[in-house]
Amino acid sequence: MTNGIKIVSSIYELNYVEQRNHERYKNYPLLVATIKNLIFPEFKYVIYTDKNSYEKFNLQQDFNFPNVEFKFKELNTSESCVLIDKIRMEELSNGMNYDRIYCVNNYLEVVLNKLKFLIDESFDCDKVFWVDAGLIGTSCHDGWRDYMAPLINSKNFVDKVIEKIENYGFIHLKGNRIDINYEMAARIVNLFGVDCKVVPGCLFGGKSEIVREMLDGYMDIFNKYLETNNQLISEQEVLTILTTTKKDLCHSFDFDDWTDLQKGFLKILDIYDESKYVKEKCYV
Repeated sequence: MTNGIKIVSSIYELNYVEQRNHERYKNYPLLVATIKNLIFPEFKYVIYTDKNSYEKFNLQQDFNFPNVEFKFKELNTSESCVLIDKIRMEELSNGMNYDRIYCVNNYLEVVLNKLKFLIDESFDCDKVFWVDAGLIGTSCHDGWRDYMAPLINSKNFVDKVIEKIENYGFIHLKGNRIDINYEMAARIVNLFGVDCKVVPGCLFGGKSEIVREMLDGYMDIFNKYLETNNQLISEQEVLTILTTTKKDLCHSFDFDDWTDLQKGFLKILDIYDESKYVKEKCYV
């Protein structure tokens, strides 16, 4: 292993509950659409999972590389899980218009652990960053996805991320026009004094010591919001608060809404051309 770079991800079966009828949604190809194409011998990879997902998805066969380590972590062991489940059940039983944070049994536990996993993996490497295993599976506008997939599923993309980390210390994406729940946004402003420009949890990281400084206190933020408002937030809102209150430590690659996410990737790749860019259609 060279250059002290570590790439961290996770693969868990997500148990979607649609229309409260307990149907389960699983799409393994999308779940690993990116990470399985980003394995290169120069880097170390740590993928978190649980025994059920590891065996069900036959991960040992798909990721049989000497530089890939699987770590088994059950997600329902934290003290916050009891309160999370209580609030989730209240939302479901009251028939509220809930988004996927509330309708997926283990979604919140999966995404919040991204921050913990990254901190835990930061102590024996120089740089560490998180990549969602399915980063390109459903993101980007349809008019760009086919073009972006080979660009992101490449060593050049990893090299560019590392280059940006070297330049800026800690990097992340930021959506400036992503609609979020108005009530939630107002509560975040009231409680933490930050404007809600959503920071996706799909790609973020940096120099190891800065990662620990940047993400320090993330569960305090989650628990403070949860206990104050009896409402759930995800890693995106937590990252938004952290990167806004510690903005001197990080650099953002901005885009507008979710269908504009490719703009952030193009900026990381140094090929964004503002004079030609149109969200709905690839200009290359």
